[in-house]
Amino acid sequence: MKKALLFIAAMVFVGTMSAQQDWANFKRYEDSNKEVKTWPQKQRKVVFMGNSITDNWASRHPEFFKDNGYVGRGIGGQTTYQMVLRFYEDVIALHPKAVVINGGTNDIAQNNHPYVEERTFQNIVTMAQMAKRNGIKVILTSITPCEGYSWSPVTDVIAKIKSLNARIKAYAKKNKFQYVDYFAFMADERGAMRAGISDKRSDGSDEGCHPNMIGYGIMEPLVQAAINKVAK
Repeated sequence: MKKALLFIAAMVFVGTMSAQQDWANFKRYEDSNKEVKTWPQKQRKVVFMGNSITDNWASRHPEFFKDNGYVGRGIGGQTTYQMVLRFYEDVIALHPKAVVINGGTNDIAQNNHPYVEERTFQNIVTMAQMAKRNGIKVILTSITPCEGYSWSPVTDVIAKIKSLNARIKAYAKKNKFQYVDYFAFMADERGAMRAGISDKRSDGSDEGCHPNMIGYGIMEPLVQAAINKVAK
């Protein structure tokens, strides 16, 4: 019995360690990155770094990315802590002209750690500075609106998003980076996502956090305007 328990414990430990070895999910784009590096720069002009909002965008509207020379590097559920770790391989090593950074909502949702605004903000700063030092133009974006996360009991989500967005916007202005304010065009008067522009729940109600194609239709001209200023 003891041997069986020890074996089970060992297997749990090995499984946990295996998961931790690729906590940032480097493997997600490992093979794709090798291919992208062989493309002419006009086909990898801009990399979009982010979470599920970027991930869904690239998978649902691939023409927007392919036709404009954009490369999607979003991974669902990721926090800025994970994004920082893979930023070199998934952005800098691809040598784009510019990077669009969108992150923070999963930090607020506390997907894998307690939320501390200063730490999340510094993660975004770190990615921006890494890009700048490597000659890549920086485009920072606001977190898109969300009233609350179905997978997390976190409260005061709107206030937390607004606070972090204000810091990102001020930082972009101070450093003369382009800033794309998705939030201003997608939020209702309360600061939640506007009706009809997010995915639906199984009961047909608005999910309120992840944009649908109408939501992405709002985001696309906003980010393209910023891109055109720095990476024509």
